[in-house]
Amino acid sequence: MKNKKQFSKFHRIILSSFLVFITAFSAQAQKSASDWNIADYFKNLPKKYITATGDFPKPTAENITVDEKNGYAAAFTDFPVTPEQFDGAVAVFQAALFKSQTKPPLLVVSNLKSDAVCDDYETFFLRRVGENWTQVRGEVLPALPLKMFWDKPQSAARFKKIVEQDNSTTYHFEPSRAGTRMKVSLEICDYFLEVTPIGQVDELTKIIESGKPIYLDWDKKNGRFKLADE
Repeated sequence: MKNKKQFSKFHRIILSSFLVFITAFSAQAQKSASDWNIADYFKNLPKKYITATGDFPKPTAENITVDEKNGYAAAFTDFPVTPEQFDGAVAVFQAALFKSQTKPPLLVVSNLKSDAVCDDYETFFLRRVGENWTQVRGEVLPALPLKMFWDKPQSAARFKKIVEQDNSTTYHFEPSRAGTRMKVSLEICDYFLEVTPIGQVDELTKIIESGKPIYLDWDKKNGRFKLADE
């Protein structure tokens, strides 16, 4: 009789441990993207959104640096990099999490694409709803016409005419490590064909030097960016 009671007790302990394990596993499996931290987002980010290319290591779990407190992760041209060294390092990949009161969290992913001639950037604005990743760039950005990057409208018009002939230009969205302000600047490839008149080269150089970045502030209530106040 005693052995039978001990046997039943043993099975109750095993069953109890199994139920605890199943409950924990189920809770983890049901963890929604709204509860993810930045490390969770990076771990689950589809490879097609990690497009950084150049003479540097591909961003991976091994070389990325995570700042959980600020919802920010980055990979750099040189690694390893500690959070204290973020400000002086050149990022080749950035991921920043922006939370909203009314909408699912927004993940901004910025990739540097570098070659022997030029640098440019590819940026994704992503929300994960259920099991799906959705690009929502048009929903979260205000209009960003080229003229906003110069104080003089004629500079933007002339710039556009020149770069359409010989150059490529991308918008560099650069989320800050701390806070919810994002810097936006033009990444301009100033490569010219040999037949380009030297006067045009000089003109473009001056136009580029007179350009300026703009800044976007995160509207937490509406889940989108707005132009920062001057």
